[in-house]
Order: sequence, then structure tokens, then C-alpha cells
Amino acid sequence: MTSTPSHKPDIRKIRKDIDRVDTALLGLIAERLELAGLVRASKSGVGVWRPSREESHVRSLAQKAGNTSPALISRIMAELMSASLAIQGPMTLHIALEGDALSTWSMVRDRFGASIPALSYPTTSAALSAVASTAEAVAVVPAPGRMNSWWTALMQGGAMEGFHILSALPRVDAGEWPQAVAVASTQMAPSGDDRSLIALTGDAQQASFKARFPDAKLRASSADHALYSVEGFVDMEADIWQNARRAAPSLKMIGVFPTTLKGI
Repeated sequence: MTSTPSHKPDIRKIRKDIDRVDTALLGLIAERLELAGLVRASKSGVGVWRPSREESHVRSLAQKAGNTSPALISRIMAELMSASLAIQGPMTLHIALEGDALSTWSMVRDRFGASIPALSYPTTSAALSAVASTAEAVAVVPAPGRMNSWWTALMQGGAMEGFHILSALPRVDAGEWPQAVAVASTQMAPSGDDRSLIALTGDAQQASFKARFPDAKLRASSADHALYSVEGFVDMEADIWQNARRAAPSLKMIGVFPTTLKGI
């Protein structure tokens, strides 16, 4: 038999403690938003989105949170970071609603919160076109794979050569490959636990690449273009990658995103 407590907790005291904690949380949130205003002043409203820092910070908090669900940590921080980004400068989400629109909106909300202005489009090409012509904009589009080939625009000579894949959705329990990705002109940077995306053209160049990096995984292909994932953040200035580029001149790193957080 299991023993029962000799007395029940005082519900009135518990509720008072909850109110005290909630009040403390509101004070900390206000302080965080005040600090976001200082960040805006230091950046002058330019280049406000730093996905690698966001991902690294959320992962660190999830590791420190003990038994608290990483999904809950992710959602809470998404809302706080969303509010902070809205203060720091103009930023707009351009979302392609191909497939299950409700699921896509849910993923976007869980990753980006609700404070950043968002526009939706019926196709990936429309969302990417909007981002290409708008400053401080992020496109959320289906992840490379299956029949889509939009990612070829990020390759050398592509229409969006200066843009990169920078985040994966969902952030928690995404499985082997994400359902959607975020694309922007923000500079690629490591978060500490990443997956790099390498694109190149031609059968001979792909064969050379696979010989050098046998663990690379083919994620998408279109005509003679191919997209591979490599574990870790790739330093394109390292000798091994400089040699790979000499053997495969079309080789380009077109994105990097953190590996998925695991839920509890």
C-alpha cells in the first residue's frame, strides 16, 4: 500500500505562491524587453535576426531546464524573442502555405512567436520572391526534397545566390529531416550543434564530393543539381573544403541549421 500525506497542501498558500512567481516573471519579461530596446540602439535596426544565437540559447536553456519539456522552453522563448525582434527593428515573415496550412502556421508560431508581422502566399516561389525584394525578411518554405527544386536558386549563379537556409521547423522533434526551413540573407554562423547543406552540379563533381565525404547524405536533387547534408558546421576556408571546391567548382554551402531538440 502507498502511504498518503498526513495533511494536504494549503491551496491558498499555493495560489499565493503562484501569483508571486507570475509577478516576478512579468518583471523579468519587462526587463528583457527593455534590454531588447538597447540592442536596437546598438544595431540601428539592421540585421536583427540572428538564428544561430537564438538556437544556441534555446538549446542551452533546454539543457538547464531539467524535466521541463524542451517544446515548452522553445515556445516560451519563441514568444519572448519574437517580442524582442519586433522592438529591435522591422522584420517580416513570408510564409508559403503549400500543403497543410494549419500545420505550417503552427510550426511558424512555435518557432517565431506571434509578434513578428507575417504574410502568407500560396506558393514557395511567391514567398521567396517577396523575401528577395524586402529588407529584413525571412521566408518559411517547404524543406528541400521530394519534387521541389526552389533550393537551386541559392546555388552559384542562382537568382537568390546571396540567401541561405538558416533554420529548420519544427525546432523540437523534427525527425531525420525538417518539414520546413527558413531562408534569409543573414550570414551563416554556427550554433554549436549543426547540419550544413552543400549544393553542387554535375555527375562528375558529385562523384568527387562523395568520394571525399562518404558520410554526406543526399537530401534533394533536380536535373543535375544535388543537395547534400553534412554533420557539423562547415568551414569553407579549411583546407579540406578548399580542396573539395577545386575538384568541384560548383560546390557551395547554401545553408546550415541546428540539429533538432529532442522532446521529453
